[in-house]
Amino acid sequence: MRVAFIHSSKDKRVANLARYMVGIFEKEGWTVKVIEAEDTTSPVSLRPFDLIFVGSQVLSLWGGKISQEVVNFLQGASGMEGKRAVAYVRPNLFGTDKALKKLMSKMESQGAFVVDFEALKGEKEAEDLVKRHLK
Repeated sequence: MRVAFIHSSKDKRVANLARYMVGIFEKEGWTVKVIEAEDTTSPVSLRPFDLIFVGSQVLSLWGGKISQEVVNFLQGASGMEGKRAVAYVRPNLFGTDKALKKLMSKMESQGAFVVDFEALKGEKEAEDLVKRHLK
């Protein structure tokens, strides 16, 4: 099985959570590709992947904004149609639910089926999220 992790490298906490989850998938024998949203200059095809994880930080206190780099990446990416996808954010005091809904909406607008979502505070939640998809 192949999984892609897409996130912005600007928030180190989101990047660290992604690395932690990647390690769990790799221990189980999955092929994993980490894609940092800022580092892509050309459109990326997500067709080869069975599962796509998209993570973002919550940027606005009240508006629940997500990383613009992630939004731009998703708009330019191809091959998300019909793919199973998981959305996750690093929670903020306010706006976390709104940001998660915006991220899921952006993924669904690209044709992905969001099968799971969560606000991850730390490694325990990240591990639980990954284990739900290792089956």
